[in-house]
Amino acid sequence: MKKKHVNEISFLRSVACLSIVLLHSIVWGMEYIGFLSDLPSYSKILLDSITVFLYYGTPTFIFITAFILGFSYREKGEISEGFLTKRLKFILIPYLFMAILYATPYSLVSVEQFLLKIVLNIFIGDFHAYFVLIIFQFYLLFVLFKKWLDTYSPIRVILFSLFVNVMYLSFFNFTNPIDIIFSEYIWDRFYWIPFPGWIFYFSLAYYIGCHYRAFTYYITRYRTCVLVAPFLTGILLLYLYHSGLITIHSSKRIDILFHTLSVIVFVLFVSRKMKTIPSLFLSINKYSYGIYLLHTCFMSLLILLFRYFSFNLGIFTIVILFVGSTVASMGTVYYLNRFSFGKYIVGKVNIKHSSVPPVSSKSIYVNTNNTSSS
Repeated sequence: MKKKHVNEISFLRSVACLSIVLLHSIVWGMEYIGFLSDLPSYSKILLDSITVFLYYGTPTFIFITAFILGFSYREKGEISEGFLTKRLKFILIPYLFMAILYATPYSLVSVEQFLLKIVLNIFIGDFHAYFVLIIFQFYLLFVLFKKWLDTYSPIRVILFSLFVNVMYLSFFNFTNPIDIIFSEYIWDRFYWIPFPGWIFYFSLAYYIGCHYRAFTYYITRYRTCVLVAPFLTGILLLYLYHSGLITIHSSKRIDILFHTLSVIVFVLFVSRKMKTIPSLFLSINKYSYGIYLLHTCFMSLLILLFRYFSFNLGIFTIVILFVGSTVASMGTVYYLNRFSFGKYIVGKVNIKHSSVPPVSSKSIYVNTNNTSSS
């Protein structure tokens, strides 16, 4: 009987989600709250290093997206009817709503700026939810090229995609903007959106999903390498960053390709050794898309409160941003999903009108309606 769920992916999704929230908590806390600038220099370096290490979060969501496609369609079946329709309803529509929501501060400047920001958010991902535009590119590629992926050599596809990915990132990592319109913006941000910057994660994860049993055999056999790899890639990553060889402060770095892969394999290995997935991580997994969409909104509100009341909590500010934005996002998603329209605003979560009983890790199915998992 074909296995329908992978508990390890639920854990990986929750780890990636929390990593992104923590990363933003540190960056926003240091950038937008003045009193964090009074921290000792070594504290700033440590926090900066942690954010660089955590940049595996967004690429991990690309990996999860492709893994689930490969795992769900590993028997080379036809793509199910309504494949894109479901994703348009429960992933893209919430994205569009958030694109408008995050543009609302610009209405204080002018109507023109507000409308321009909406257009930029929707069409070129000019806010933190740009990830949705990336995964929809891969959904379309999957629909168009699934038969080719299933018939061509996985090794050749993976190596070719790695070459394309490295060349693409190298161009933007190591060259200056050329003399074309909007070049500064393209080099600063827009190059994040086209799929070549993420294609290695997709192709590798797709074939891992198709051959997951063999993959688990190898990560168990080479467990020592799996356990050591994240620390080695992390050290290399931080050396290249602090030495100034690669100064880009985002997940679109060449070295992040290998660091992300090492962290993913490490987390999958560790989660396979767990008897059950802790309930906290199951909850984060369940609400991950809503947390992803909403957490920066609540961070902004918390930062406004800090400034208004002149709270000086030092390093604990980051903890409050992290916990507060996560809990507030989950509460909002839960509340809105009690109404029929809620799933079109913050994504679909199965909410019963009565109290929700604890969920066993054995019942976590691959959820193709969740942007962070599909």
